[in-house]
Amino acid sequence: MASTINEIIKESFEKLKAEHLIFTPDNYNKIFCQVAKKKGVVVEDCQKVTKYIKKLDSKLSAEAKKINVSTVDQLLAFFVSRLNRSNAQQSEQLITSLVLLSKRTLQALSLLHNKKATTLANASLDRLDMKQDLKSIETIRDKWFDFISGYDDTFLKKLDKYGKINKDDVEKMVFDITKLLDKDDDSEIYKIVAPLIVATLTPSIASSMNDDLATISYELRNSPEAISSTAMQDDIKRFIKKRIELDKEEVKSKISTLDKLLNDINSKIFDLIDTSKISGEQVRGIKKDLTNLNLKEDSFESVQEKLLHIATSLELETKGLSLKMVDNQKTITKLHTRVKKLENALLLAKKESKEDFLTNVATKRALNSEVKRVEEAYKRYKIDYTLCFLDIDHFKMVNDTYGHEAGDVILSTLGKILRRYLREVDFVGRYGGEEFLTILPNTDLAQGVLFAEKIRKIIENYKFVYKNERIDVKISCGVAQRSLSSSEKETITSADKMLYKAKHSGRNQVMPKAK
Repeated sequence: MASTINEIIKESFEKLKAEHLIFTPDNYNKIFCQVAKKKGVVVEDCQKVTKYIKKLDSKLSAEAKKINVSTVDQLLAFFVSRLNRSNAQQSEQLITSLVLLSKRTLQALSLLHNKKATTLANASLDRLDMKQDLKSIETIRDKWFDFISGYDDTFLKKLDKYGKINKDDVEKMVFDITKLLDKDDDSEIYKIVAPLIVATLTPSIASSMNDDLATISYELRNSPEAISSTAMQDDIKRFIKKRIELDKEEVKSKISTLDKLLNDINSKIFDLIDTSKISGEQVRGIKKDLTNLNLKEDSFESVQEKLLHIATSLELETKGLSLKMVDNQKTITKLHTRVKKLENALLLAKKESKEDFLTNVATKRALNSEVKRVEEAYKRYKIDYTLCFLDIDHFKMVNDTYGHEAGDVILSTLGKILRRYLREVDFVGRYGGEEFLTILPNTDLAQGVLFAEKIRKIIENYKFVYKNERIDVKISCGVAQRSLSSSEKETITSADKMLYKAKHSGRNQVMPKAK
C-alpha cells in the first residue's frame, strides 16, 4: 500500500507540472484525489466532501452535485452563497450584473493595443454571449490565466536605448517617443559631419588648391551649420571638380617625365647588354636598388632621383654580359633539343603502355584492344560478354574540396579494389578521368548488374582516408550485354546511356535495376 501511495504522490506532482498548475494545497489535493481514484485507491480525505454532500437535504445535495462541488473550499463557498442569498431573484440579478461587468471589462481589454489580448477578449465575449454555464466560465478563466502566465513585455526594453520612455501607459509612451523623434539634433550632426568633409577634401596632388581648401575648412570649422546652405554645397562641388581636373593634369605631367626617364634607362640597359661584362654580384646590386624603390611612400622627386642613380650604376658597369649570354643561349638550345627528344620518347612510351600509371589498370588503348578481342570471340564462338561502366559521383567536388592529390589517392584505391574483386577472365581499364570500364566474359546482364551492385556497395562502405580525414566516395554504374545489342559499339553506347540514367536518377546506383 505504501508503494502505491508513493506512486500516486509522484504522479500527482508530474501532472501538476504537465498542466502548468500553481503548487498550492488545493491544487495538490484535487490532483491527488483524481490520481487515487484512477488507480482505484480509496483515500478517506478524498471522500470528505462526498460524505458531507450526502448528509444534506436532497435539494441542496442535487444543487451541489450540479455545480461540481469537489473540495472543502468549494463546499464552504456553496454554503456561504446560499446563506447570503436572500432570494432567487436577487441571486439571478447579481449573476447578470457580474456577467455584464465581465463583458464591459472584456470590451475594454479588446481596445488595448495588444493583438493577443484583443483576440482572447473577443473570443471570451463570444463564449459569454453563446453560453453562460460554469464550464464556459472556467474555460474563459483558464485561458486568461494562461495569457497572464505567459505574457512577456521584455520587448519594451528595446526602447531604452532611445532615452527615457514611460512604458506604463501607451499614450504616454507614444508621447515620449514622438518627443524624442521631434528633437532637433541638426546642429550636433553638423558638428560631427563638418570635420569629416574637411578631411575628405584634404588629400590632393595639386598644391595650387591649398588656398581654396583653407577657405572652405575655416568656414566649416567655425560654422558647421553652413553645410546645410546651398551656397556652401555648391562651393564644395566646384572645389572637388576643380581639384580632380588639376590632379589629373599633375599626374599626367609627372607620368610623362617618369616615362621619359624609364625610356632612357631602357636604352642604356640594352647598350650595356651588348657591350659590358656585368658580374652576378653587380647585377644583384642593381636589383636591390630597384627593390628598395617605394612608389607608395616616396615622392615623385625621390623616385626620379633613385632611378637616375640606377641608370648611372648601369652606365658605369663594364663589358662581357653579351658574350656570356651568347654562350648560354647555345647551351640552352642544346638542352631544349635534348628535352624535346626525351618528351617525344616519353609520349611514345605512354601511348604504347598498356597500364595506367596512376590506377595500375589497363589504359584506354588496351581497353579498346580487349573489346576487339572479346568481340571477335563473340562473333566466332558465340561467347557472350557484358560491359559495365563505373563513374565516381561528384569527383570534381572532391578535387575542389580536398585537392587533386586526394583525388589521385581515390582513383588509385578504386583501381586496387576493382583488380581485387574481378575474376581472372575479367578485364578492367581506365576509360577516362574518373570513369572505369570492366569487361565480363561469359556473363549475362543480370549477373553484370549483380557484379556492379557488389562493387557499388564495397566503394560506399570503404574508408577512403586522406591526411587523417575520411572522404565519402560513391559511384554510379551502367551495364549492357553484347547479345542484346547489334554491335560492340552499340553495347558501349548502351552501357554509357545506363550510366547517364543512373547519374540523373540520383547517383550512387546501378542501371538497369536488378530484377
